[in-house]
Amino acid sequence: MRIEDLSPEELENLAHKILKVKKSPTISVMPDFFLDRIVSYGSSLESFLTDVKRIAEQGGGSLGFRKQSLIRGGNAANTASALARLGARVKLFLKTSHIGLELLKMLMPIDVDLSRVRSDGELSMTVAIELAHRGRLCNVMISDPGSLAHYGPGELSEEDYIELSRSDYVCIFNWTSNLEGTKLAEEVFRKIKAKGKAKTFMDTADPSQRREEIPELVEKVFKPTLLDALGVNENEARWYASALGCSAEDPLACAEELQRSLGIRVDLHTVEYSATFSSSERSLVPCFKVKTLRVTGAGDAWNAGNIYGWALGLSPRERLILANAVAAYYISSLHGEHPKIDDVARFLEEQARLLR
Repeated sequence: MRIEDLSPEELENLAHKILKVKKSPTISVMPDFFLDRIVSYGSSLESFLTDVKRIAEQGGGSLGFRKQSLIRGGNAANTASALARLGARVKLFLKTSHIGLELLKMLMPIDVDLSRVRSDGELSMTVAIELAHRGRLCNVMISDPGSLAHYGPGELSEEDYIELSRSDYVCIFNWTSNLEGTKLAEEVFRKIKAKGKAKTFMDTADPSQRREEIPELVEKVFKPTLLDALGVNENEARWYASALGCSAEDPLACAEELQRSLGIRVDLHTVEYSATFSSSERSLVPCFKVKTLRVTGAGDAWNAGNIYGWALGLSPRERLILANAVAAYYISSLHGEHPKIDDVARFLEEQARLLR
């Protein structure tokens, strides 16, 4: 496969199309919300390690003034926000604390349905250190999963399952932080598929911390009777392909092997391109070149654009372009805002003018 360059005409056509075929699919997402503290270190990984060692050797102290912010985090919560901004009807399923629920009410778009959020648990929290490494911005996250760590199928009531069965799409995120994640996905997807309506999507986050459990996840959840589409980045594609005996390092080869072996659609997103592999179609699209102001949450914005494009019935290539545009808008936004569909259309038109 090779990357086909974007043309001004196709970007303009897609901008017009997404404005014309607006839909409001019902999308349920679970199971994580984090309160994220973002520390923009403003230097390289090497400088950070040197500074930490110096402070430790002097017996402790401060690393000085660094830009910090408190934001909404969590793959499900961030994806829910981005989907709602695009125009979907979104329901969020998770367990947090009373304070966590109040924070959600403040930090989520007002049209995200929080009625299925439980507040009898513990808040999930993350410190994300953003710094430069090998010419690109990256983040190092230190997390306390709170109640997410044991969010299994038993946390869902019969009323929850009734609401899930009414959805057009059911999406599960952050298996890595949820020790009950395999059981949750297997049970939720099984019950949803028994109803025969909703499409299912999963993005696990980095599985390397639970590498011993990867074969069980692949065997029990990554099958076409339960899962319609799997979202992965380069690292995740390699880990799952390795579990199937594939030793390739190229993420494209890994994603293609995943699709071939598992029989489910595989959607790959990287900083340079995105790709989708299904039994009938394959597509590879370059990312937009924008000034990167943040990296935390970029994958969630991409997933939202990908899922919404799926709901719109876009072609695989159009769906990837839309996902890339949503992510590019988010990472280059001064205030870290998710775009509305009108914003995405304008972004596509601006990119088309730059290509002329």
